[in-house]
Amino acid sequence: MEQAAAQGSTPVDNFVEANGLRLHYVDWGGDARKQTIVLMHGGAANTHWWDTVAPQLTSHGRVLALDFRGHGQSQWAVPAHYGPPAYVEDVRGLVARLGAAPVILVGHSMGGMVAQWVTTNFPEIVKALVIIDAPHGAPPLWRRLMWHWRRRARGGQRPELDSAEAIVRRFRLVPPQTYLSCEALARLALLCAEALPNGKWAFRFDPETRAWRRMTSGTPRPKLRRIAIPTLILRGAQSTLISPRALRAMHRRIRGSVAYEIPRAYHHVPLDNPDATAAAVAGLLETLAPAESP
Repeated sequence: MEQAAAQGSTPVDNFVEANGLRLHYVDWGGDARKQTIVLMHGGAANTHWWDTVAPQLTSHGRVLALDFRGHGQSQWAVPAHYGPPAYVEDVRGLVARLGAAPVILVGHSMGGMVAQWVTTNFPEIVKALVIIDAPHGAPPLWRRLMWHWRRRARGGQRPELDSAEAIVRRFRLVPPQTYLSCEALARLALLCAEALPNGKWAFRFDPETRAWRRMTSGTPRPKLRRIAIPTLILRGAQSTLISPRALRAMHRRIRGSVAYEIPRAYHHVPLDNPDATAAAVAGLLETLAPAESP
């Protein structure tokens, strides 16, 4: 049964059954009568990318952070079924199960791509949109080639390591540039991993998610000109994934959108500068009309 976190309390881990999978989300609390804010992480990431941003948003409504299938504590899809259409269904399943529509979608990287598809294909469940350092559509070719190489190099299996220290040594952000300290990176690495019954350690991530293109063919780019809701587009000022030109192009396509850069941030904007990220999102939330009380 769902267990809501009270505003200002410790975040609560919850699960919902959606599309035949057990999906994990973190409830950070806040008043759902105002609105519901759904935070969505990037590829190979999880809810912990929002740990510092989420508590700063609870005064604006109920804040939830979702683990996509195959990520974090959410169930792996067997047989493997990943990619944008599957992740869109994860979002729809969560929103439907909680009866929370319309919601504010906040997506970073892959989560920002998914947010675009949800908004353009199912606009009735989205009240406002925040896209954080995410491309329009699929990732760049160089990123897809990198994922393909990594999957082949690792044989498609989740590696098991001997210790927590080995997890910390293996952990890398992709792209690697970040303002996080070594201590903060080590904490994040352990939050992204789990101890196995055999005494080994492994990351909570299905390597098969990197091969989503062989599972999903012909996924069209989201039609940004269809978006007619309040939209905020953010870019890390030092991002190597989203260029200033790409930011401007998305801004032009989404009528009435607001776009700017978050200072002191590479691609992992919510990790590098959570305070500025939360302030930017809160600025959009303050412009929205509150939901009617039931």
